Amino acid sequence: MGLPAIQVGIKGQRRRGPDRLEWAVMTASSRASGERPIGLSMLGWAFNEEENIAEFIERAEKFLASLTTDFELVLVDDGSTDRTAVIIEEHQRGRPWLRFHRNPQNRGSGYNHKIAISLARKDHLFWQMVDWSYDLSRLGEYLPYLGKDCDVLQGVRRDTVSLAGLVGQRSDTTYKALVSITNYLLVRALFRLPVQDYQNVTVYPTRLIQSVTLESESAFTNPESLLKVWWKGVTIREFPVSFLKRRRGVAKGSRPRVILRSIVDIFGWWFRWIVLGRRPDKGRGRVISFDEP
Repeated sequence: MGLPAIQVGIKGQRRRGPDRLEWAVMTASSRASGERPIGLSMLGWAFNEEENIAEFIERAEKFLASLTTDFELVLVDDGSTDRTAVIIEEHQRGRPWLRFHRNPQNRGSGYNHKIAISLARKDHLFWQMVDWSYDLSRLGEYLPYLGKDCDVLQGVRRDTVSLAGLVGQRSDTTYKALVSITNYLLVRALFRLPVQDYQNVTVYPTRLIQSVTLESESAFTNPESLLKVWWKGVTIREFPVSFLKRRRGVAKGSRPRVILRSIVDIFGWWFRWIVLGRRPDKGRGRVISFDEP
C-alpha cells in the first residue's frame, strides 16, 4: 500500500473535489447554455493486443459516432513488445479523435486507469476493453439520464452473481468468472457499496472523476474510483450490459500476480479507509437500480 496517490486531474497539485451540491450546480450551469451533443471519451489500454487493436479502433469509431459527434478515443499502450503501438499509430492518420499514450514499460491496469482518466478531454468518460468485452448497445438509452436524475452510469451484468449465470454470462472461463465474482463480493462486503456489479463499464463526468485522488495502483483502482465518487454523495444509475467472450488473443487481467496485488490492496485500503476512517469524503450516494423507472 506504499504507492503514491495520484490526483488524476491535476499534476503535482491536490485540491478538494466537488461535493454533491457543488456537482449539481456545475452540471446545471454547463447545460444552461442550451442543448449540445454530449462529449464522450472512450478509454482503453492494450498490452500485446496486435490481433485485436485495429478492429477495436474501427469498432469504437462506429459506436461513438452513433452516439455523438463530439467524441475521442484515448488509448494507452502498456509497454507492448509486439506491433500494437505501430498499429495504433497507423490508425491515427486521418483520425484526429484518436489519442495515444505509450508507457515505456508495462505498468498494469491500475496505472493505465489513472493515466487514461488524466488524458480525457470530453464531458464524460468510460472504459471499454480492447477485446470489446462488454455489449454497450444499450448505453445510448441511458446517456440522457446523466445530469438529470443521476451523475454516474454503472454497467451491470444481470443474473451473474448466481451460480447459474456465473460462467456463461460473467466471463469466458470458470476461473476468470470465479475471480470476478470473488472480487465483487469482497468489495461489496468490506466497503458496503450497494451496486449490483462493477469493474466493467462506468460512465463518469470527466471533471468529477479527475478531481478524485486515486491511491491504489492495481485492479482495485477501478472499484476505488466508484467508491470515492459514492462517498462524495453522487447518484449512480445502473444500466444493463452483457459480457462478450474474447475471440482472439490472451487476456492479461487474471494472472495470479495481478489477483494477489488486488487482494492486498482491497484489504489494505479497507483497513485505512473504513477501520481507521482515513478518507476525505464520508458521505453516501444513491443507487438507482435498472429495475427502477
